[in-house]
Amino acid sequence: MIPALHIHLLGDFLLVSGETPVTTVNVPRLQSLLAYLVLHRNAPQNRSHLAFLLWSDSTEGQAHTNLRKLLYQLRQALPGAGHFLYADKHNLQWQPAPGTAWAFDVQDFEQALADAGQAKQAQDTNSLRQALEQAVHLYRGELLPSCYDEWILP
Repeated sequence: MIPALHIHLLGDFLLVSGETPVTTVNVPRLQSLLAYLVLHRNAPQNRSHLAFLLWSDSTEGQAHTNLRKLLYQLRQALPGAGHFLYADKHNLQWQPAPGTAWAFDVQDFEQALADAGQAKQAQDTNSLRQALEQAVHLYRGELLPSCYDEWILP
């Protein structure tokens, strides 16, 4: 069984496998690919789209080659990558295998805000306070402040 993976994108990029920080995902482009896949985890991402996003100044062939190399590097650097990444000829997706433990600070932050909205609508001030405190606790800074790729702006 692989240790739980914790992904932090709010504030500085941080990966933790179990209790151990993962220092092998240390190249900005590698972090960018992982972040994009996790942030867009609900749908497969077309390889051509990803290649264009990450290497818009390259030829299509070179961008696809770069993406293949980067995906190989990600598989080598991410503990238990096979349990988290789905890949076929056309698509990539962050798709944890059933029973694979992982946590994502952006997802937890969004859930805390949603809980706050529900508590506000129900006029449950105690639950509203707890949800907002949880959101404040989870917020460590802007989303990937060291990422300068254009996809992060929206």
